Amino acid sequence: MQQTTTTTGDEQLILPVCAIFRRFLKKQGLKFTTERALILDAVLAKEAVFEAEQLFEEMRAAEHRVSKATIYRTLKHLLEAKIVKEVLIDSRQAHYQLSIGRKPTGHLVCPETDQIIEFPTDELQPVVDRICKEHGFEPVGFRFIIFGVSPEAREADG
Repeated sequence: MQQTTTTTGDEQLILPVCAIFRRFLKKQGLKFTTERALILDAVLAKEAVFEAEQLFEEMRAAEHRVSKATIYRTLKHLLEAKIVKEVLIDSRQAHYQLSIGRKPTGHLVCPETDQIIEFPTDELQPVVDRICKEHGFEPVGFRFIIFGVSPEAREADG
């Protein structure tokens, strides 16, 4: 499977990911439809964590005729194909993030305003490696989420 990074342009990422998704769908006996292509393009344009409902609203605003059901089914396929990953931020709503061509990130979450800020986690990798080694585990990934009260939420309270 070919993967590229986004450092030299989005087009270098889109073509291999499209091929990965097409192969995945074909193995599942599914077609790569125009609607799925539009959803994939919209997901690949995402810089940060997103929700299915947000994706639906953005696609409607862009006048793309894609149903909510198609978005949810396509996101499920993108998860299974490992093109996106689910980011577990809260129990109310599923959040997604592009996983191909991205370094792992942490998330700072304000439950009062629903604000989500991504940050790099490079300095955490040695800690993850050390803890796994101490317990005989082989690391395959990690999630790092900090819950806190944002300046906006504090300002609204005071």
